[in-house]
Amino acid sequence: MIVIHRANKGGQFVGNWRIHAPRLDDEVCTACGLCASFCPEAAISTDEEGKPEIDWRFCKGCGICANECPTGAMTMVKEE
Repeated sequence: MIVIHRANKGGQFVGNWRIHAPRLDDEVCTACGLCASFCPEAAISTDEEGKPEIDWRFCKGCGICANECPTGAMTMVKEE
């Protein structure tokens, strides 16, 4: 299991740029951590079980996390 914690983000809040947001299907997620490792804004960390946790202040909705998810557990949905 890979646990990724990025306490010192240090970047700007870019959440207001977002048009699409990632959504996680917990049933399909294998806790591989790829979404967290590829996130360019370090908006995704993992919990003790390796499941992704998104810091919405830093998520700009780029979709890289969903693109890199090997199981399709992370998808992008349009925000309302």
